[in-house]
Amino acid sequence: MESEDSTLAAVGRFGLRVSRFFAGVLFVALTIFAVVGFISQQQAATRLAAEVATRRDALETARREQAILTAEVAALNDPVRYVQYATLVGRHTLLLARPDETLVLVTWTNADGAPVANRTADWKLILHAAGIPTT
Repeated sequence: MESEDSTLAAVGRFGLRVSRFFAGVLFVALTIFAVVGFISQQQAATRLAAEVATRRDALETARREQAILTAEVAALNDPVRYVQYATLVGRHTLLLARPDETLVLVTWTNADGAPVANRTADWKLILHAAGIPTT
């Protein structure tokens, strides 16, 4: 009887040790799961914060460009500036002249006599000459 009691006590102690071991393993597994989840959340938050900053910069750039374009449109809606702009475009881009003026076309050449490539109109310079704000 005594041997049966000691065997039951030994089995009970072994069962208690196994249950404590599994409880410890479960605690460690849950701790690792929580740490990994926290780290992945931190990485996602950092990535999203960087994306928000990028989009805010793009929004500010777009707003600045919109303000510049709005100023240009407002300047073109001004009748005096529009006439100046139309005159400059007609003279410099379309090569138009008034009826009492003579239009002289000059072909520029290099020192060796080769013609210089045609230049295109500098729109920013034309808009500046007309008093229209640009960037």
